[in-house]
Amino acid sequence: MQIVHMDVTIFRPLDNTKVYIYFIVDNFSRVILNWKASVEYSSSIAMKVLKESISRHGIRPDSTLITDGGPENHGEVSGFFAGNPNINQLITQKDIIQSNSLLESVNKHIKYYYLFKKELKDFEDTVTYLLSSVPDYNNKPHGRLHGLNPNEALNGIIPVKDKYQQDMIKARKKRLKQNRLIECCENKKILF
Repeated sequence: MQIVHMDVTIFRPLDNTKVYIYFIVDNFSRVILNWKASVEYSSSIAMKVLKESISRHGIRPDSTLITDGGPENHGEVSGFFAGNPNINQLITQKDIIQSNSLLESVNKHIKYYYLFKKELKDFEDTVTYLLSSVPDYNNKPHGRLHGLNPNEALNGIIPVKDKYQQDMIKARKKRLKQNRLIECCENKKILF
């Protein structure tokens, strides 16, 4: 892994507790490498999630970590980068023009496709649901990966842009044929 992203997002279950969800995401595969949910917002938790990612996934010493300028990326995280000059930290909209939109899209995906669809009571419910949601996200086909899921891309399968193009053309033709069999309101007289 050459480029990874780190961020924190906030989710509120039904009891209105602030749940901070820390994510580390690989740039190429878009796989969630590591995550942690907490009721605390701190640099030490962000640092723990980062160190676990480095040890589990072999993030190389010449890698780049993209973060935003949030307080979770100061303190212990800043100290870590000062002591490890081989890992480069880039702060969005300070060191680079771009935002951390790749990770923001993962945050949004986890919230809208998982968390917001369940009535999660509290912090414990949220953590329990994330234990299955994150692996599900990592194993779902991803549009940016041309049909591969993030785990497949992480494991070295190269996305092929037009791999499913013929299947998509066939599916479109079939869908149009089926739609033409349905009688529409325009073909019927509507009586009030």
